[in-house]
Amino acid sequence: MILGQSLYQIFKSSFVMILLLFLSIIALALIIERLIYFYRNKFKGKENFEKFANYLKKGNIEGAKEYASSLKNPLGRLFSLGLENLHLKTEELKELFIGQIIEEKVKYENYLGGIGTIANGATLLGLLGTVIGLIKAFHNIAITGSGGPVVVSKGIAEALLTTAFGLLIGIPSLFFYNYFSKKANDLSEELESLSQKFLVLLETNRNKKEEIKEEKEAEIFWRF
Repeated sequence: MILGQSLYQIFKSSFVMILLLFLSIIALALIIERLIYFYRNKFKGKENFEKFANYLKKGNIEGAKEYASSLKNPLGRLFSLGLENLHLKTEELKELFIGQIIEEKVKYENYLGGIGTIANGATLLGLLGTVIGLIKAFHNIAITGSGGPVVVSKGIAEALLTTAFGLLIGIPSLFFYNYFSKKANDLSEELESLSQKFLVLLETNRNKKEEIKEEKEAEIFWRF
C-alpha cells in the first residue's frame, strides 16, 4: 500500500506508471544480459598473454593455436586470428587486429544505447506523469469547488509518485550504462595493447628466423 492505495490501483490510474513499469522490466532484462555477456567474455590479459607468448617463443605454433581456442573470449579470438594469418605482413596484420578489436567493442557496447535511453526516458516520463497528475488534481479541485491543504497535498503526493518511480528506474540504469561503457572502453584498450605486444613478438620471431637462415646460408657459402 502506498498513500492508502494498492499498487494495482496506482498503476491502473496512470498510463505513465504502466509505461514506467514496462521500461523497468526492459531495463532489468538488458542489464542482466550485459552482466552475463561481460562475465562470459572476461579475460586476464597479462596472464593469458604470458602463457600464449611462451608457446610462440618455443616455436610451438600448434600449442599456441590450441591455447587460443581454449580461451572462449575476445582475447582468444584475437590470438586465433593472428595465428591464422601469420603469412601476412606486420602492417596488414595490424589492420586486421584493429578491425577485430572494433568488432569486439561493438559487441561489448551492444544494448548500451537502450539502457542509456531508458535512463533518460524514465526520468522524463516520471516528470510527465507528475505534470499530468498535478493538472488532474487542480482540475478536480476546480470542478468540485473544494480544496484546502489536505486535498491539494494528497493530489500532489500522488502525482509525485511517477517522478519517484521514474528516478528509481533512471538512476540505476544510468549507473549501469556508465559502468558498461567504461568497461567496454577499458577492455578494448587492453585488447589493443595486447595486440601490439603480439605484433612485436611476431616481428621478433621473424627477425630471429631470418638471422638463423642467413647464418646457415653463410655457413654453406663458406664451405664451398
